[in-house]
Amino acid sequence: MKKHGIVSIFLSMAILLTGASSQPEKGSEPVLSITGLVEKPQFLTMRDLSQFTPVSVKVTEVLSNKTYNGNFQHRGVPLRTLLELAAVKKQEPEYSKLIDLVIVIKNARGEKSYLTWGEVFYRNPSDAVIALSADAIPAMKSCLNCHKKGQFEKWETPVHRTVGLPKLVLTHDFYADRCIENITGIEVIDILPRKAAVKTRQLHSGSFTITGPSGRGIAIDTLEAYRHTGIQVKHAGEGRGYHGIEEYRGVPLLDILAENKIKPSLDSLLVFSAPDGYRSVLSFGELSLTHFGQEIIIADMKNGQSIKEEGKFNLIIRHDLSSDRWVKALEKIEIITIKPEAKLYIIGVGCGDTALITQGALSAMAKADMFVCTKDIGSRFSAYMGGKPVLFDPLLTMPNYYRMMKSKLTKEEIKKTTDDLRAKNIEQLKEALEEGKNIGFLDYGDPTIYGSWTYWLLANFRVEEYKIIPGISAFNAANAMIGKNVAINGSVIITVPNGIQRNEGMVKGAAENRDTLAIFVGLTELKNLIPIFSKYYRPDTPIIVIYKAGYEKEGRVVKTDLSKVLDIVESDKEKHLGLIYIGEALR
Repeated sequence: MKKHGIVSIFLSMAILLTGASSQPEKGSEPVLSITGLVEKPQFLTMRDLSQFTPVSVKVTEVLSNKTYNGNFQHRGVPLRTLLELAAVKKQEPEYSKLIDLVIVIKNARGEKSYLTWGEVFYRNPSDAVIALSADAIPAMKSCLNCHKKGQFEKWETPVHRTVGLPKLVLTHDFYADRCIENITGIEVIDILPRKAAVKTRQLHSGSFTITGPSGRGIAIDTLEAYRHTGIQVKHAGEGRGYHGIEEYRGVPLLDILAENKIKPSLDSLLVFSAPDGYRSVLSFGELSLTHFGQEIIIADMKNGQSIKEEGKFNLIIRHDLSSDRWVKALEKIEIITIKPEAKLYIIGVGCGDTALITQGALSAMAKADMFVCTKDIGSRFSAYMGGKPVLFDPLLTMPNYYRMMKSKLTKEEIKKTTDDLRAKNIEQLKEALEEGKNIGFLDYGDPTIYGSWTYWLLANFRVEEYKIIPGISAFNAANAMIGKNVAINGSVIITVPNGIQRNEGMVKGAAENRDTLAIFVGLTELKNLIPIFSKYYRPDTPIIVIYKAGYEKEGRVVKTDLSKVLDIVESDKEKHLGLIYIGEALR
């Protein structure tokens, strides 16, 4: 088990010998993550969510294909409240406004819904809710009064279905296609490269272009041929406040797209920008699924006159409670289909107790659509894995572990079997990445300190295909248990028995310089190391053995010296989870 950086199967075997450590602080209850461009990532159970002041909303769920999914009274937490708790903040300061950010809602089945900042923060809080309960609202009278038997069941049965919670409920959507159930993650992303706003003396654009995912652009310099509509709006922005009631005439954006045979999908976003770099984003969902999509217009007239001072065309969104998403002097409409490049995340989940997992590791787990992990890790971190599938157990590719299961096979047969299994596993990972699926490969401790995956995994992937998320190593935990600066004389050398046996000069140099040696997976090999140590260290040289570093209840610190350490180690029941420190800095 590589909780202590073991480079061989003994690390993996230790999992079986020690069993699982403490459960996550959240217990086995599923966790909803809020990650991405936030200062305070959140990992909340249903119990946590129930502590917020709830809102109650009623929805009649009908999909765009006219499928009826039931009539429910939901109680839950406004999505806006949760995002405010996580403190959304851009990483780049060039364009500080948040109106071009996108909120991705994910569930365990891999379904995703895309919302924009404006449709969450420029609407009423109850318009976007994370529902924690769903009470069916059945009809007061029997459907037999108006439908024959065999016909009414399609209306009655959905009311009694089990609703997966937590659930995204968008009360402003006429069709419920984006209202996904059993959600596991909320991620705030920036879909656009940084482009600084540039102030110009006169903001003007005589035309605008619409560019689709294919890159084909359509230039529009007049709207005279389109059916116009008039809307009255309250001009009230976050910065300058209320500026009166204004009348705009223009063409519904949906009509312009339809006329030009442009039909984005629900995973599409529309980016509107002006010559000075100002920009905002609409989701195609809020444009096509809501009852007010027709009142999102490209205006060419304002208060009875053609627009001149503020460009020629303006984007006007009538139902936003703030005018900040409006774009003057509209120059570009870019339609972007979100297809994030999939990655293999190699995630260190920490050593020992599950409380040692880092927030960065949890955030990376939230991005994953599927996992690779041992049964031990899968059990202990199931709350954060959200019921997503596990592709395989990497322990099965370790020859010594496989030999424990199939003891009758020869060494050659086991090697061939595990080599074939590794090849198959690599193909599984590659296929998942090609399908756009993020993979979380969960490893013990810190993956970069004797990570067991280094021997067969990374050689098969390009650097840009994977990302390593560091974890807390047993080395870190052991140092904390020692409670002093083990590098006070200058250096600490991390090594393993094989490294010592191949490089006695390293041991000699450490002894002469009074540096500290930290030896991973050395308990069973100590008898072979003592003769080497005895050449360069005095018998009274301090040695500290750390057993089960990172386990708060089971961790132990044993202080001794070179003359006594072998008897102590050989008489101890623990044979795998231990680090050995030697050097004068420990005195």
